Amino acid sequence: MCAGLGDKLAKHIYGGPDTPKKLRCLQEYLQAFSIALRNQQFECVYIDAFAGSGSRTEVRPALPLLGEEFAEPQEVTTPGSARIAIDIHPPLHSIVLIEEDATRFAELERLAGEYPDRHITVEKGDANKHVQRLCTQIAWRQRKPGMRGTRGVVFLDPYGMEVAWQTVETIARTKALDCWYFFPLSGLYRNAPHNPAKLDAGKQANLDRVLGATDWRERWYEHQILPKDLLETQAQAVRRTDVDAIEAYVKERLETAFKGAVLDPIRLHHKNGAPLASLFFAVSNTSPKAVKLATDIASHILNSGRLFHSRPR
Repeated sequence: MCAGLGDKLAKHIYGGPDTPKKLRCLQEYLQAFSIALRNQQFECVYIDAFAGSGSRTEVRPALPLLGEEFAEPQEVTTPGSARIAIDIHPPLHSIVLIEEDATRFAELERLAGEYPDRHITVEKGDANKHVQRLCTQIAWRQRKPGMRGTRGVVFLDPYGMEVAWQTVETIARTKALDCWYFFPLSGLYRNAPHNPAKLDAGKQANLDRVLGATDWRERWYEHQILPKDLLETQAQAVRRTDVDAIEAYVKERLETAFKGAVLDPIRLHHKNGAPLASLFFAVSNTSPKAVKLATDIASHILNSGRLFHSRPR
């Protein structure tokens, strides 16, 4: 039988058919990052801004057994980003898990309790505030000879359009964090409808906050002057950009903040095939050596993800 309502509420059911690809990209990068910095004079930190519960429950349709007409769907639980980071070997020096939801936060606390010998911090509250505080408080650079600096990876995997542009800029200013940003494409085009009559003040404010710019109005919308009658004209605006152009604009915006590099993303989709989000990788460090190392690793991972996505399902 399927799990009861109470059981479902205790589980973190999220994502779509492409979610494993996103998590695999993160896992492969964290593994390579940990190995690359193993003998370097740096502390390695991982910051998960929307850590969830530590595991992911997916409801999969079951295949009927021979002789059975019907079969119940199956719930399959797999590691989420938090547990993936904890299981990386050699282990990262410190892990910060941020979650606002009380139930998922309690699950993260239980997860951290399974590893009493590890430096795992669980923080409850708004991810923007916590990430901005961490970025300004951590000593990222070696300030004295023999003193260890800090390098790290931050994972922005919002449930919607929660990430403020100010948070993106704060991450970039560390010049020490590599950033994986699961950018909410579907949220963008929902807030930027083709019909400008539906582009209300609230949606415009959301787009300004997430993108850190206002020129998307001119870039995305075309204003046409149409004849109303022989004596008057009227202005009409329509959104002329498609999802590809919106994604390209997002990359341009990220490049204004991250001076190291911003790679072309891979796009993930809903179950119905509609665009869900774009997985971007950005480097805040401007050292040529650091940029080359990070982008070589991430490019390989992203290219593998594109090949995986192109295969028949």
